Amino acid sequence: MSHPIVIVPMDRMHEVPAEGAALAPYTTAEEVVAALRGEFSAAVLVSDALPAAHLDEVARAVRAARAPVVEVQSARWDGESHSPVSAACRGVIAGFGLSGVREALRAISY
Repeated sequence: MSHPIVIVPMDRMHEVPAEGAALAPYTTAEEVVAALRGEFSAAVLVSDALPAAHLDEVARAVRAARAPVVEVQSARWDGESHSPVSAACRGVIAGFGLSGVREALRAISY
């Protein structure tokens, strides 16, 4: 069985608490899509660096993924904004900074 992955912006990679998970750093939306096409038991997607113009593309890749994807947003949700990525994910953890990655990994391990 494959391990979970954490898809994280390259510049935040060293800040991520990803014990027991493989890191998949990205600088472009294309790299996120490629990571979501890979083999993994579950994924945590840190979406902070995704450009708005590519959210629909990433959402399609999330829906096509073979395993569950949980989104982590460092900032809290404003209660109004819609994200196609959030809608496509199994769950969203927002407002806890990168500590949300640890909680997402805990949630997907059940």
